Amino acid sequence: MNLDEIVNRRLTVGLIWLTVGAAAAYVFIFEPGKSGFFLDCPFRGLTGFNCPGCGTTRGLHLLLHGDFVGAFQFNPFMFLLLPVLLYALARHTNAVFRNQPSNGKQLNPAFIWMFFVVMMSFWIFRNTPFYPFVS
Repeated sequence: MNLDEIVNRRLTVGLIWLTVGAAAAYVFIFEPGKSGFFLDCPFRGLTGFNCPGCGTTRGLHLLLHGDFVGAFQFNPFMFLLLPVLLYALARHTNAVFRNQPSNGKQLNPAFIWMFFVVMMSFWIFRNTPFYPFVS
C-alpha cells in the first residue's frame, strides 16, 4: 500500500467519525419532533405503519441524554444494534491506523440471514397490537 492510499483511508475514517460526532451533537442539541430539522419517515407517511428505523432519532436523543429505558422503548432494534455498529467502526478504524486490511473475514451468510429474519420479525411485530409493541 502506498502513502496516498494510507492517507486516503485515514482521512476517510476521520471524516466518518467527524460526521458521526456532528450528527450526535445535532441530535443531542435538538429534540426530534419539537425543534431542529428532522425528516419524517416516508414509509410511515405512505402506509401509516412503523418501519424498523422508526423512533431511532428520538431514541438516539434520549440515549445521548442518558435515558436508556426511553431509548429502548422508542426503538429496541436500534438500541441493540448500535453497540455492534460502533464496535465495527472502531475495529475498522483500528485496522486503518495500523495499516492492516480492514475487510478481514467475510461475514457468514447464516449471520446475514439471521439478521434479516430478526429485522423483518421486528418490523412485523412492532406493528401488531400485542405487548410490548403497543404504543
